[in-house]
Amino acid sequence: MNWEEEFIQAYNSFPEIKEESIEYRIHYDDAGKITMCSMQQHPENTQYLIVDRETYDNYFRYTVNVKRKHLEKIALDPGISIQLKKSNHGYPVVKNHANIILEPHEDYTDIEYYDTNN
Repeated sequence: MNWEEEFIQAYNSFPEIKEESIEYRIHYDDAGKITMCSMQQHPENTQYLIVDRETYDNYFRYTVNVKRKHLEKIALDPGISIQLKKSNHGYPVVKNHANIILEPHEDYTDIEYYDTNN
């Protein structure tokens, strides 16, 4: 028997490897607060919902409606939002980089200004 036949015989002697299916679970308490997430070796005697991978990865954006056994997205406050426009006065910024606002003590050669859009 040559080495190729030995290799094939040895290869065929290994059992077939089966991938475990992954089940994404979000576990919660009686108040609907998410207590943990699991995708393998799930704990027993807990309340849980089966979710997809994206929801599992973003579990912190949800709460559980216990009566309906349903996830509800948490409304996150985006904070204060002000629309700005180019101007001759207002907030000094680095030219072509409106996200870099200059403080009063900072000097920069290329400056443009943005002001509130009323």
